[in-house]
Amino acid sequence: MRMLKSVSFLVATLVAVPVFAQQRPATPAPDRLRGYLVLGGGSSINTPQNSLMINAEIAENVIPDIQVYLGAAYFDNVMSQTTRDQLAQTGATLTALTGNPWVFDGRDRARSFTLGWRYLVPTSASIRPYVGGGVGAINFRRTIHEQSRGNITDAYLAQFGSPDGVVDSTQSNTTRPMTELAVGVGAAVKKAYIDIGYRWRKAYHTLDDTFEISGVGVAVGLKF
Repeated sequence: MRMLKSVSFLVATLVAVPVFAQQRPATPAPDRLRGYLVLGGGSSINTPQNSLMINAEIAENVIPDIQVYLGAAYFDNVMSQTTRDQLAQTGATLTALTGNPWVFDGRDRARSFTLGWRYLVPTSASIRPYVGGGVGAINFRRTIHEQSRGNITDAYLAQFGSPDGVVDSTQSNTTRPMTELAVGVGAAVKKAYIDIGYRWRKAYHTLDDTFEISGVGVAVGLKF
């Protein structure tokens, strides 16, 4: 009888263990980065004067080490030195011709939109360097003021044109095709994502075809 009880207990134990194991919650898989949404700011570094930059970006992994991203950026003033020089020369010429002071001031606001990819350097750490790039468009809105005559953008462009070709001489609001290269470091911290990076952007179909904007920035947001 004692032997029968021992056998019965052993059989019950062997049956109960797999059932119990199935009922136990599965160990959660590692929290992998699947994508992110960030908002940040920084500055252009190769324009005549450093310009405020604001950017937003969303990305998603297509495979573990490759991300596709959609980004937008705003630059407060990226007017080229060529145009700044023309404004100064035009003011000096008109002052000499008319005997009245002419002082011009200009500003080129820019907005860019990019679709691109990033390659994340394989590592088990939560901080991952990356390189990438993309294509898109950049819109320039030029504004020209004269100190005593106010906004004279349209009249100035019609008379003196756009020496750098960034905007069309017939319209102060012009969109150009653009390419972008990116390099930086991304870090996942719990539910947050931090990106520190450098971006190089080149606008095409300008007169000298060499209009470039480089910028550095920091962005913070959510990972998913």
